Amino acid sequence: MTRWRVAVHTLVALVVGTVAVAPSPLGILGASSSTIGFETPAIVDPIHTNGEPDIGIDPQGRVFNSGPTGTGTQRSTWFGSVDGGHTFRVMAQKTVPSAFMSIPAPGPGGGDTDIAFDRSGRQYFADLWALACQRVAVTGPTNSGASDQENFLGCDGSSPGSDRQWFAVYDPSPTTPNQSAYRAAGGQTPLVYLAWNNLVGPGPNGGEQWNKSTDGLSYRNATADENPPGNGLNYSPFGGDGYPAIDQVTGKVFQAAGCTTGNGCGSSGLWLNIGTPDATGTLHFLDDNAGVQDLTKLVHIADTAGSPDVLFSVLSMDTARNLFAVWALDNDNPALRQVFVSASSASSGWTVWTTPVQVSDGSTATGDATNVFPWIKAGGPGRADAVWYGSNLQVDPSSHNNQSWNVFMSQVVFPTDTAGAITGGAPSKQLVKVTPHPMHYDDVCLQGSGCIASQGNRNLADFFVVNIDKTGAAEIVYDDTSNKLVQPPNTCTVQVADHCGAGVITVARQSSGPGLFGTKVGGPSNAPVRSLSDPSGDAPYPVIGGSNLAGMDIRSSQLSLSADGSMLNVTMQVTDLANPAVAIAAVPGATNVQYVTRWQLGNTIYYAAMENTASSHPIFYAGKEQTIDLCSVSACFPHVLTYPEPGAGPTFTGLPEAGSVRCSGPGPCTLTISVKVADVGSPTSTSLLESVGAYALAAAIREGAENNVTAQSDTVPLEIDGVCCYNFQAVKKVP
Repeated sequence: MTRWRVAVHTLVALVVGTVAVAPSPLGILGASSSTIGFETPAIVDPIHTNGEPDIGIDPQGRVFNSGPTGTGTQRSTWFGSVDGGHTFRVMAQKTVPSAFMSIPAPGPGGGDTDIAFDRSGRQYFADLWALACQRVAVTGPTNSGASDQENFLGCDGSSPGSDRQWFAVYDPSPTTPNQSAYRAAGGQTPLVYLAWNNLVGPGPNGGEQWNKSTDGLSYRNATADENPPGNGLNYSPFGGDGYPAIDQVTGKVFQAAGCTTGNGCGSSGLWLNIGTPDATGTLHFLDDNAGVQDLTKLVHIADTAGSPDVLFSVLSMDTARNLFAVWALDNDNPALRQVFVSASSASSGWTVWTTPVQVSDGSTATGDATNVFPWIKAGGPGRADAVWYGSNLQVDPSSHNNQSWNVFMSQVVFPTDTAGAITGGAPSKQLVKVTPHPMHYDDVCLQGSGCIASQGNRNLADFFVVNIDKTGAAEIVYDDTSNKLVQPPNTCTVQVADHCGAGVITVARQSSGPGLFGTKVGGPSNAPVRSLSDPSGDAPYPVIGGSNLAGMDIRSSQLSLSADGSMLNVTMQVTDLANPAVAIAAVPGATNVQYVTRWQLGNTIYYAAMENTASSHPIFYAGKEQTIDLCSVSACFPHVLTYPEPGAGPTFTGLPEAGSVRCSGPGPCTLTISVKVADVGSPTSTSLLESVGAYALAAAIREGAENNVTAQSDTVPLEIDGVCCYNFQAVKKVP
């Protein structure tokens, strides 16, 4: 895809490289050829929010996102990007998305999600329902999400309960040497393992239940000696909660978790369990002593001054088969709530681990004082990116101290030998703040479902994810709740049941500095520009694999400020705006089309829009983004973002603006909305409008008519096309 950006004006183009608008490096340790920087953060979906966003990148480089919207909705979001992670479209879940139901809810679901791939690009998806059972789905590799197949595991009441389900896919190349006993016996690959926390099992965290499948739909127990099979009441492998890793040579699976002397481990700290597949693919774990758990057989990773499970201890394996672990400490002393990384090589059998290195800096000056939610992704030999949320205060994350939270990343490089194995030498690391502004304020409640009793804010849920693209560039998906949105009449000062801060699903892609394959990565910076283009022909219905709709096909987005500073001119080019009836008729259930440009100014999201009907009576309007909040096991929080029209009633909060549509010749039509700056936060020539994105939406009802009932059924606009995202500033402020 070709994407172009136009500098604000020539003078700005000359000086923009020296302006500190990109995330600046913090606490750089060790040599680095250049500074890590990130593109303008992209918005995954302008309509839906979720907690615990996941990001997956398949072998073809296609980017996918998923996340739960809560058990109360029976729905999880699942998106595929059409342009390398800048804009996304709704994946088909049994039913093709439509204007009547944007994201179908095949249910039961709405809880933790996970995405994984095999070598062909076939995608495996899992969704959790109410700590009870899973929904699984398979799509691809060629349709990229246009349709799927689904099944349910234990939802008939046969499951004893589960949580935190994760995939580990074994799909080695046929030329991989020294393959597992399973491959040597002619076992079918890909072999898909699905593991989850067994809520009723013995030992720390209830243990882990491992299941196996060759089609991603039908699963059976994959653990030797589990008693009873598939239940684990007497034995299930040590593990639970943390994201696992898998070795594509031996087929071994790995899971790390905290353990104490009281549980039966040799010391209190982080321990590793390893499962080895036999000729049938059944896993034999270190702690399995003929069906009796023996935790003395686990591999010691690190002793810790507090529990290392806040909330997950995550593993990742690099291309040289070195295994990396990341964890955050849970300690009564907030200064000790830091992130650590350790690594081990295959040559040691993953039994000898490096001395843990603290990758966070614990500094209030940098805003990285207290840490939660670590995740890690390994790349080339000895290289890994660790991410976490860091606050500016050394206080309990669950406390109400108006903390400011940001996403931080540390790229860690361990010395390796000529074969790529970790040598045990001290690593270098580069620490960088990823987010251009704080993405969350006040508490991050760590009490799980108990947050509802403590009035804690759990809108961020329990984790976020880093992955890498084919160049080694980090792609980080996180929730940005800095908007402080909440459904009226509630406010951010009173959060008894409804908690403010819509979790806008956001992706930050690394655009400079060293990637995880040892070479520099590239991409646009987040310096302000005035416009962003989009190629023609990428506005299909169905939204994946359908026919292009010229009336929804965005070609560019542009902002400008009038000479007197009184008007913000919002411009969108669309291939054809002269025939709205054709565009509406092409999307089942649609009654209107909406062309929305949205951005964030400070901590408020604003928009400008045109709405049109089949009779072609367009209206132009602008205002503040609104939210509809739904409820789940962790109280209530924003689920659906709305861009209301002007009108009668309290939910029609939009303000009328002047606008025009011009269509001439063979070129695209131009939509212009002249917005009074007082209606959108009174931006001046030096104000920074962040993550500007433009979207073509098909809707069944007007935005101002959306309510909790329509949000529950997901009768919300469907994105057909989008162009995202860029930062805008009319005139660069001179220091």
